[in-house]
Formats: sequence, structure tokens, C-alpha cells
Amino acid sequence: MSQVGHFFVGLAPDFRGPGVRVGRPFGVKSSGSGRIHFQLALRCRAAGIWTDMRFRFAGLLGLGLFSIHALTAQVTETPQTVAPGKLRFEIDGLRLAYDRADAAGNKVTGVAVASTIVTAGITESFDVQAGLDLFLRRSVEFRGRRDSRAGIGDLYFRAKWTFWRDQGRGAALAVMPYVKIPSNSAGLGNDAVEGGLIFPWAMKTGEGVTAGAMLRWDMVRNDDDNGYDARWHLSGYVQQDITKMLAAYAEGLLSLYSTGFSQWQGGVGVGLLCQVTKSIQLDYEIMRGLNRRATDWQHIFRVNWDW
Repeated sequence: MSQVGHFFVGLAPDFRGPGVRVGRPFGVKSSGSGRIHFQLALRCRAAGIWTDMRFRFAGLLGLGLFSIHALTAQVTETPQTVAPGKLRFEIDGLRLAYDRADAAGNKVTGVAVASTIVTAGITESFDVQAGLDLFLRRSVEFRGRRDSRAGIGDLYFRAKWTFWRDQGRGAALAVMPYVKIPSNSAGLGNDAVEGGLIFPWAMKTGEGVTAGAMLRWDMVRNDDDNGYDARWHLSGYVQQDITKMLAAYAEGLLSLYSTGFSQWQGGVGVGLLCQVTKSIQLDYEIMRGLNRRATDWQHIFRVNWDW
């Protein structure tokens, strides 16, 4: 079985994803409510038939305060930045993507462990981030044959500038340029430099309630490897504080592609955030794909540490 892949950065749920040979983007964190995400989608081909597989990586940052009101969902980025002189480590303990078997028994699973993003606060409204997928594994079962590959992923570099704030409404808007540098092994990505822009927005809408949205634009190497295609991703979430340490959220996402709007993908998810200590936060989300091009189920467990 031969495999070809593209990797692109953007929002994801998820991470994240697009129905291309390669994956989706990743987002980065912020001070008041951090969150990051990037996704990897792989397409494997056997007997002339493409089979999609996606890894989704998203990260949620801890606040540095023993409170959960500033936390956000996994896919939608936060417009807040990390405080000057502070570091934030976002480590995905485990990510599992699973497409249920079709009538012929073909299925795809993906696992990611210890995907890490480090964010450094530069000013009150600007931070920089770097990320690496330390271990990826994908398995494809197709017509009775099984193909598995494991290795490291690509390097990601981003920056975030919060250019607008309304303290009275608890609202903010930011811009995040990013770039992916190919560093993967075992064919778990492509060899192209890719990038794009992310625009996250958030606002407090009531007592203990926060709403947010994000628009992401990606430029991804095309399947013929002779140019680039565009991807557009829109996501949004609503989060409700339960206690000072615990919050619940729901979010949805939609992805469109310049190669044809019929290739759209969508998903919905629910999750829980737990601020264990002043510097450690736990995040779990389960997501369900809304159409055949989307990954059926994704489970993401993340640990975030402020230092």
C-alpha cells in the first residue's frame, strides 16, 4: 500500500479536518484563556482508491490562576496571549481518531502521544509559539491488508497579536500567522512548507458564560504537488462555568475547500475543563463527524502547564 500525504495548519478539530491528503492546522494559546490545536489528515491509497485518515491535535492552556472562567474549548483559538516573561507548555497526553469500518471492513485509526507546543509571552498583547508532534501512529485496514506507520510529525511556528480589546464586555480579537516546516518521518506528512492566518474572537455573554468564534485560512500543498490550495475553517463554542475549577463547553466546526464546496466537512463536540492547580489544567473532548468526509469519532485528552 502506498501513501501520499499533505499536512496543513489551521484550526482545527480538529485540530482540528479537510479531506485532503494531508492534515489540518494547529492553533496556539493565550494568557487569559489558552488553547491550541492542530490536525493531521492522511490519505492512503490502495488499488487506486483513496482512504482518508486524520489526526487531530488541539491544546488547551492553563490560566495560571486557580479559576476556570478564562478557559476555552479545544478547537476554537483564544484571542488572549500569554503574559510577558511566562511560558506555557501544552501537552496532549493522548489523541485518538477513529473511522468506523465500512461495509467492506475497511477502517482507519490514528494515535498521537506527547504532541507539545511551547508558548512564550513577549508583551501584554503578543506571544510566540513553537510545536512538534513527538509521536504519531496511523493504521489503515483495507481489503484485508493492514498498513501501520509511526514516527514524529512536523514543526510549527506561530505568533499571536491581540490587536483589539473591550475590557467592559470582556471581548478581544487577535490575528495569528503560522507556518509549518516539514520535519516528519515515516511518510507521516508531506515535504512542503505551508501556512496561513487565524482570527480568534471571544466575549463574555453572561455570568460564567463565554462565547467564541474563529476563522482560519490555510494554504496547503495540492495533491499534484505543483501548487497550493486554500482551506477555510469556521468554528465556534459556548462555555459554561460549573465551579471555580470545572467548566463544560460545546463547539462546532465547518471546513470548506477551494477544490470544491462539495468537499465540506463538519463536526460537533462536547468537553470538560478542570483546573487542577494554579499551573496545571486538564481538558477532555469527544467530537463526532457530521458527514462521511469527517472523522467519525475523536477523543482528545490534554494537559496544560504554565511556568
